[in-house]
Amino acid sequence: MEPQREFFPLVRKTVMPRPIFETQTDILGQTGTAWAVNAKVYGYNWYLDLEQNLIEVYQAGPAITFRHLLPRKDKYEKEGLYLKLKLAYRTTENANVNIRNFSGNHVTLPNAVEGAIYDDPHTYWWVTDDLTININSIFSDEKAWIQRVDWEWVSKEAIYDDELETKDLYVHRSIEEVEKLYIPQKINENSIKEFLIDKIQKDHHFAKRCVAMLRQDQLMNEDLIKLFEDTGIEL
Repeated sequence: MEPQREFFPLVRKTVMPRPIFETQTDILGQTGTAWAVNAKVYGYNWYLDLEQNLIEVYQAGPAITFRHLLPRKDKYEKEGLYLKLKLAYRTTENANVNIRNFSGNHVTLPNAVEGAIYDDPHTYWWVTDDLTININSIFSDEKAWIQRVDWEWVSKEAIYDDELETKDLYVHRSIEEVEKLYIPQKINENSIKEFLIDKIQKDHHFAKRCVAMLRQDQLMNEDLIKLFEDTGIEL
């Protein structure tokens, strides 16, 4: 059945707040602390407890963003470092607080009447661009208190926990090695080849495109109809 189209002489416009583009502060240091009372909180069901230096959360809804309090997540990417983030919090006895954490995963924090530190292990692979935690749910009549986020730049070079007695826990670096990473490379045949090799090794789709380019002469000799059918494209 054909839908019946109507004509509306007046259509209401969508009203939304004007976006505010803030410059992110350059946070210095190898380690540091971002206090929740200095974070930006959006949504409902929260209370700023300045006396205890905490954000009190009940039920669900608030989004607590630390973006302006934490370093840029990709600041030392060239050096193989990632931003390791830990959340200090406290809950009532049966709160069962579910959050969307800094790595974008949804986890339930262990109940912690005396307080606890939640170490988000997945920041090793990914940190969200907004550096925000969302409180998805809290049990009825229960509460959670968010105190701070501890951050540290950690090397992606890994050792296993059963190797701690035999291997050095720290990566020893020289300033000369690090400075080399930031020196702009000269554009020549060798640097371009190295760039392409590195790109192929890291980008699976780019590597597939390169293989397709290598085969393009062979593909041009094949029958047009067969090529079209093999791709699965529909007319």
